[in-house]
Formats: sequence, structure tokens, C-alpha cells
Amino acid sequence: MKTNFKFLAIIAFLGLFLNSCSSDDDTIDPNADKNPERFENIEIGNTSFEVPQYNVDLHTEFDYTGENKVTKIYYDINPINVSDPNDGEAKWIVSSHLVNEDYYAGQLNPHIHYHIYFDPENEIFPEVRPAEGTYSLKITVVEEDNSESIITKQFEIVKKFSEMEIGTNNEVKIGSDALDVKFKYDAGSNTVSEVKYELWFEEWREGQDVAIGEWDNTIIILPTNLYENQSIPNINFPLEINPDSPLGNYWLNIYVKESGENEAVKLSIPFSIVE
Repeated sequence: MKTNFKFLAIIAFLGLFLNSCSSDDDTIDPNADKNPERFENIEIGNTSFEVPQYNVDLHTEFDYTGENKVTKIYYDINPINVSDPNDGEAKWIVSSHLVNEDYYAGQLNPHIHYHIYFDPENEIFPEVRPAEGTYSLKITVVEEDNSESIITKQFEIVKKFSEMEIGTNNEVKIGSDALDVKFKYDAGSNTVSEVKYELWFEEWREGQDVAIGEWDNTIIILPTNLYENQSIPNINFPLEINPDSPLGNYWLNIYVKESGENEAVKLSIPFSIVE
């Protein structure tokens, strides 16, 4: 489920975001971790820790097992081995970002599913994205007795999706039965074995598996002739949508499975149904 998140101290955050380091950190100190066994089922982008640059945010998810109720969770992001930024890119730095307490307040063993926008000032239409390469995410959990648990993981910002077109500037007219979707995917030395669309929307109909107002989804697996055994397929395949869908904001997830890989690369793109 996708939820738009607001951030504290946006101006300060962006100042850090746009800072390009003169040199990246070479290593992560494993001795800096504390109680790493308390963190399980970690996802950064996905369980393979791959994050498409064409995303608008960084998806994170984990389960935490504590001894006391959680009072604070902080994220720190730093470049490790990152290419020189091109126009519209930066070496991404986040310092002591406080995760909204609604995700964990009063909980002993919270499940955290949290997203950080690449460009919080522009959110779903970022003007600045992280440069390609390896970054570290340090998660710090503070409990009621002021004890801390810390884990640090590396993740990759990858340039696999390009030439993306979603509707008309990420919009489609109300009453439409399809959303135009076009993109190029670069699997490198692999080939593509599956492409899947997942539409997320707030349910508006009675009698569905979820209540009205809750998030629901539909999944479509694309025909194999569009991509199978290709390293750099050009995909041009519309997403079917219900013409009765109401005005509002929606999310399209695109999953691309490569040969020899256990997990698909996941791209999340927002779009809107408009008048």
C-alpha cells in the first residue's frame, strides 16, 4: 500500500539532499550496529535492495522485536560508491530523518512500512533524483529506556527503466478504460522473463474484498512476446482501468523479472484520473 508522507524540516532536508560529497565513504563499519538480530524481513526497494532511479521515493520495510516500546526511529542515508551526478541528480544524503511516530508509537514489536521521497519539495514529480550507485541506510530504533538498536544495510540505485511515458504527463481522463504505458528496460547481461503491472487504488465499490476507502489492487501479467529473451525490450502495453474509476490519485507498480534473479525489480509510478 502506498501512502503519501509529509516530512519535517523539509528545507533543511533538501539542503542535505543537494550536497554532493567530494568523496564517498568506502566502507560501512559493522561494529556500529547494535542488536542487529532485532531487525528482520528487511526490504529496501525490494529484498534484493535494488531501487530504480525512476521511482519517486525509497520503499523500506522491516519487522522489529524490542524489549521496550519504541519511541523513535531515525534513518540516515549516505553514498558509498556513487557515480558523478548528471543533471537532475545528486549524491543522496539524509541525516537523522525521524520516521513518523504513527508507524510505531506505543508498540513493542512494530512492523514498519515507510517511504522517503527523493525530492520532498516536489514529491511525486521529483526534480532531483539520487545518482546511480551504492548507498547505505542506517536505521536507528530508540526504546522507552533510551536504549538504541542500529542496523546498516547497503542498497543500489539502478538505471534500468528509461523513456517512461504514463498517460499524458501521468494523467488520464475520467471515463477512460486504459492508461497508456511505455518504457524501455535494460537487463544488462540478463534477459527479461516476466513483466507485471499492479494497480493500487482506494476502493470505491461495495461488496469487494476490502472496505470502501481501503487500498485495493489488481494485477496483470504482460504477454511474453513483448519481452521474453530480450535484454533491452521496449514495452508499449496499456494498463486496463475501470472506466467507472473516480477522480483521484493512483499508483502503478511495474515488476520486471530477469533471468537468473530471484526477485523482480519494482518500479512505483503515480498517476491521476482527472476531468
